[in-house]
Amino acid sequence: MKNSLNILFVMLTIAVGPQAIAQVNPSTNARTPVNVSSEHDLTRAEVKADLAVWKRAGMDRFWNKSVTPDIYSREYKMAQAEYLRMRNGPEYQEELQRLQQ
Repeated sequence: MKNSLNILFVMLTIAVGPQAIAQVNPSTNARTPVNVSSEHDLTRAEVKADLAVWKRAGMDRFWNKSVTPDIYSREYKMAQAEYLRMRNGPEYQEELQRLQQ
């Protein structure tokens, strides 16, 4: 009986020990936040150019203050594809140059 209690104690210690240590020192368990910005901070002109292209693609009509858009709808996907095309195309660069003048 004493031997089985010792085995049970060792098994519980092995099973629960790491969890107890993680709770005592949560800083070692916490993830470091991922830096979501790109390699450089965006300028005001870059943000404004992106917003202009986003609106020109029609993305703004899907966003209402109180309602999240249906991101799976055909219309939303088409507008998003148009935004991405414009954002990665000459439209964004032209808008950025216009704003930087």
